[in-house]
Formats: sequence, structure tokens, C-alpha cells
Amino acid sequence: MKHSIIVCLLLTLTSHAWGQKVIRGPYLQMAGPTTMTIRFRTDSPVNAEVGIGTDAKTFTRTKKTGPASTEHTILIDSLTASKTYYYKVKTGTNTLGDSTYFFKTAPAVGSSEKFRFWSLGDMYAGLAQERVYEAFLKYNGTNYANFLMTVGDNSYKGGTDEGYQLDFFDVYQKGTFLRQSALFMGLGNHDYGSFPRVQDNPDMGYYQIFNLPTKGELGGAPSGSEAYYSFDYGNVHFISLDSFARGRDGKLLTDPGSEQMAWLIKDLENTKQRWKIVYFHHAPYTRGTYDSDVWENLKQPRLVVTPVLEKYGVDVVLSGHSHVYERSKPLKGYTGLVADFNPAIHFTQTSSGKYNATTNSCPYMFTTNLASNGVIYVVNGVGGATGAMRPNAPHPVMETSQAGIGGSMIFDIEGSRLDAKFLTENGTITDQFTIFKDLTVTDPAAVTVNYQGLVNLTAPWQGEYVWNTGDKTRVIQKNPIETQKFTVKDPQNCLQTNYQVNVMPPLGINELPDDAFEYLKIYDFNGRLLREIQSPGKLSQVNLSELPTGRYILQLHINGHDKIIKLAR
Repeated sequence: MKHSIIVCLLLTLTSHAWGQKVIRGPYLQMAGPTTMTIRFRTDSPVNAEVGIGTDAKTFTRTKKTGPASTEHTILIDSLTASKTYYYKVKTGTNTLGDSTYFFKTAPAVGSSEKFRFWSLGDMYAGLAQERVYEAFLKYNGTNYANFLMTVGDNSYKGGTDEGYQLDFFDVYQKGTFLRQSALFMGLGNHDYGSFPRVQDNPDMGYYQIFNLPTKGELGGAPSGSEAYYSFDYGNVHFISLDSFARGRDGKLLTDPGSEQMAWLIKDLENTKQRWKIVYFHHAPYTRGTYDSDVWENLKQPRLVVTPVLEKYGVDVVLSGHSHVYERSKPLKGYTGLVADFNPAIHFTQTSSGKYNATTNSCPYMFTTNLASNGVIYVVNGVGGATGAMRPNAPHPVMETSQAGIGGSMIFDIEGSRLDAKFLTENGTITDQFTIFKDLTVTDPAAVTVNYQGLVNLTAPWQGEYVWNTGDKTRVIQKNPIETQKFTVKDPQNCLQTNYQVNVMPPLGINELPDDAFEYLKIYDFNGRLLREIQSPGKLSQVNLSELPTGRYILQLHINGHDKIIKLAR
């Protein structure tokens, strides 16, 4: 009997010593300019800690959890915007951390700094999901993706914690992505699974696993719910909606007088951000595995939600549910059935928006908060689940419709430019679109400079540049000697700006002002000093006719200041 007790005690002590391993994560939440939340799970209860530093070897700050638990949520605050931080996780005697354990804080709110996010939905664990993930990792390479945004149906196993482990963490924990890039999750019907169709159910895996901004911590109006929320990232305002479940008021998003709809309107009214992107699960326009003319849970968002998004100048809406990829041109005022669609009325722009030098592919031009922009709708429900188009496909609002292959979306946003690409599981880009916001490409007023004076010219857009001088940079500096026109175009021949630069010619001897000076220096146009008069005098007293024919710079020192005159002989 004594031997059995000793063996049991040894086994318990050994299990405790060898346990405390991180079995989920670390993964990143609540990414802001000055904060980041690090979450992870251990195989046994422990007091854990996270070290933070600006390089992978020196950790100047430590944050601890307590009391002992298997679930660990550590808020790192007092950080600097747009800065890379390294971290290590210590659980008992085990430590995780190397040069791949890092994150970058969000840009300051309103910043034009470039950032990238990855978006997918309807993951449906399997080979296609893994191929979509691997294709993204290969395409992204060493670039930093700031966060992942999902449009719902993150797990298809009843909405349980175990289901998320199998369908989400076991896939995306491979490699370094989850430890480096934050998560902003969206809800779908399968995330509720077998649970009641009620928001913020603490028994659901989604609400247990993810931390989302409910109090306006990251910008936007407080929602008080993790089912729907908003946040600012750089100069973009993001809004996540729950298009499936009922809220505290017992109403769906699209029910008259719903709390979620009132919050959405308030949030849109308050934001001052240049860009607005909204994501929710049920696609208001689709003829993929679902038909939005038929299914009520697709018709209602179209009837109730899209007019609000259009009114407040939302730029892009991302959805899923239909297991295909579809993308519209900018739409305005269209809430009816397919039979009601009129492209002359409902399309605000007719380009494909692909901006790839193909026919009719110039970028979309939007203006901040202008309802007449229209809204681009994307159905991206192929993160792992794939299906076929309806027999009556495509939906007429769609610029492109693709079925039978998995994929995800990559967004790059910088200042007034947004680029979106659909990347298939095969690693090919099969759709893309570009939007410029508040871009003016009209020719500016002419400028006048002195002979060989410096002029700085800047192309008004972000991208690629072809100047008539042969330059390829956005900003050029020139010292023109005669009046001329400078022209910059994009390689796709969609954008062009002309700059008229008038050059004041050098003065002749007979045109010189008869200025008095304290001393005078004469240079050639290469900057070589040719002559110096160190006593006071007047220009009319200087015999400039002795100078050889050419162009000269006269530097007159008058009352403690220099005056420059350019002379032609």
C-alpha cells in the first residue's frame, strides 16, 4: 500500500513538473496603437508571464497572470504605435520565444502608413483550407500581415471549443502567423452551431476564445457585445456585424428597431476615418451556393443594411456564407431582386477596377463620405468550403464570379489607395481591384521659377510613375533653364498630371537693377567664384562687360542679407 501511495505521489509530481506546456497559441488580440493582448492555453494550471522587448534578446518588461489557470490573457499596454516588439512566454519551467515571436502595433489613428490584412471565411477544415493557408504564406513571404479578419463560419463542429481547436488553431498555428498577426473575428451561423441563436453566450467556443473590442477601446462606438464591434486601424474604420443571432433585445440585426442597427448607425455617424470597411457573414448579393433572391437571411441584409452602409459612405463590404468568390462593381440604390437590376442606374462606375492595363480596368475613384460612391460587395466564402454556382449565375452585379476553388483576400491600404486581391489555393491572383480616395489628378496651376531654379514636382497618387523626363519616382527635382511642361503617367495609362513650369530668363546687363551693395561675388553657373568686390558700391559701377559671353550668378550682400541675380551676357 505504501509503495502504491509513493508511486502515485511521484507520478503527480512528475506530471506537474513536465506539464505547463503551451498547447494553444500564443495568439494575438485587441491590436491597437499602444496595446496588444496575448492569449495562450497551458495543459495544466500555472501562473504565467510574458516578457516584452524591442529586440529578440532583451526583455525590459514583464506582465504576469494570476491566479493559476490554463487560460491566459495578458494585456500589454503603454506601447508605441507602428513599432515592432518581441515577446517570450514563460509557463513554470518552460519558455517559448525566439526571433519569430514578435508583433507590430497598429499605426496611429488617422495615419496614412501602409498596412496589410488577410481575410477569409467559411474555412471548413480539410485539404482546401490548408492549401488556402499555404498559398497565403507563400504569397506573403517575408512581408508583415498586420491582422487576419474573418467573415464567419470559422468552425463547423457545433460551435464548441474543441471544434475551434480542430478547425482553426490546428491549421493556422502551423508556422508563425498566429504568433505575429492579430485576429479580428467575425461570426457566422456555424460558429453558433448547436447553441441557441443568441449573442454573447458564454458557453460558446467563439465567446470563450476571442477577445474583441466591446467598449470602444480601439476606436468606434462601444457596442457592449463581442458579437458586433468596431475598431480603427490606421486611417480605416472597420465594423463587424452579426447577421445571424439575436441580441440582448431579442432582435436580429435586420429587425425593426434592433439595438445592433441603432449602434451601427451611431458608429458610422461618429467615425472620421477616410476608409470604412464592414464585414458580416450573410451576403446580400450572391448566386453561388445560395441565391440572394430566395433566401430570407440574404434578402433582409440587402433590404435593411445596405442602404445604411451606402448612406454613410462605406467603401467595401466583405461577406461569406455562399461558398464561392464573387465581387461587384460599386453599387448604389439597389435593394431589389435580380429582375430589378439596371446597370445604368445601380452601377456608379463601369470599370472592372482591376487596374492591370487590360481593357476598361482603371481604378475606382471614391470621395470620403460620399454616398454616390457606391459600395463594393465581396463574397469570400471559400476559405476551405467550396461549391458550385447556381444554374442562373452569375448575379448581374458581379464583375467576377468564381466557384470550385478555395481562396482568400489580401488587402493593402496606404493613404488614399486601397488594393485588394483574391488569391486562390493554387497561388494565383484571379481577381483584384484598386480604389483611390479623394484623388485629384487635374493639372495644377503653373509655377514660375528663376533660371535654373529648383522645382519639386510630386505625382498625386501612390503607385508607379512614368515621367516624360524618364524618372520613375513619385517626387522629382529639376533645375529647368527654359519654360517646359512636365508630365507624369501611371504605366496603366489611367492617370496623368501635367505641370507647367515657367522659367524666368536671366537678366541682361542693361536690365540689371542699380542696387547698392556692401560686397559682391560673381559665380559661373557651376558655382565657381570668378570675381569678388569686397568694398561697398553699386552695380552700375561694376564693369560687367569684361565677363565672357555666358551666364552668371551675382551675389549681392545688402543690409546683412544676400540677394541673388542671374545674368546673361
